[in-house]
Amino acid sequence: MDPQAKQESSKKKALSKEDAKKALDLLKHLEKQNDAFPFLKPVDYKAAGLDDYPLVIKHPMDLSTVKKKIKSEKYSSLQEIISDINLVWENCKTYNQMGSPIYEQAQSMEARTKKYCGKHGLISEKPQKRAREEPPAIEQEIKIPIENVSFEAKVELAEKVRKSTHDVLAEVVKIVESQCKTAIEELDSDRIQIKVDYLDKATFDKLCGMMSVQRDDDGNPSKKSKLG
Repeated sequence: MDPQAKQESSKKKALSKEDAKKALDLLKHLEKQNDAFPFLKPVDYKAAGLDDYPLVIKHPMDLSTVKKKIKSEKYSSLQEIISDINLVWENCKTYNQMGSPIYEQAQSMEARTKKYCGKHGLISEKPQKRAREEPPAIEQEIKIPIENVSFEAKVELAEKVRKSTHDVLAEVVKIVESQCKTAIEELDSDRIQIKVDYLDKATFDKLCGMMSVQRDDDGNPSKKSKLG
C-alpha cells in the first residue's frame, strides 16, 4: 500500500472526537461507582500469587487501560471501546467463582454499563468470545448409568466440579484424561465436557474423594476471588 492510500485508510478508521468524548464520559461515570475499585487498574496477579491468571485470562483489561487506548487513538469505533469495557467484567466473572463478592461487583458494574449505554443511546455489546487455553470450562452430562452409583451421587459430583476453583478443575481434567479419557469430549477451543456417566467406577470414586478434600465446607471465597 502506498503512503497516500495508507493515510486515507488510517483516516477512515480514526475514532471521532465526539465518540472519544462519549467513551471518556462513560469511563468517568463507571470510575465513580462504589464497585469500580477492583477494576480501575490491571490485576497484579504476580503480587497476589495467582499464577494461573494469565492461563485463564488471555486478554486482560481494566478501565485505566481502556482510557489510555482512547487517548493514544488505538480504537477505531465506539463499539470497540464498549466491548473492551465489557471485557473487564467478563474476565472477572470468568476467573472468579459465581457468588463471590468480586463476581457480584462485576455483575453490578456490567449492569451499570448497560444502563448508562441505554440512557445515552450507546450500544452495549458483550466482548467477542476469545479462546482460553486452560483450565477449560467444564460441563457435565448424564447418559450411561454407572453401576452401583446413585443418580444423586452423580449430580452431587457434577455440582462440586462446577463450583470448583480453576486449580481443582485443572486437576479434575488431568485425572480424567489419564484414567478415563473416553469421558472427555472437546466442545470447542475453550470448552470441554466431562460426561459423568462415562466415568468408570474407579475414576468416579477418585474424583469424589478429591472433591471431599478440596471443597471448602464453609463456602469461604478463595484468595483469587478478591481480584477482578
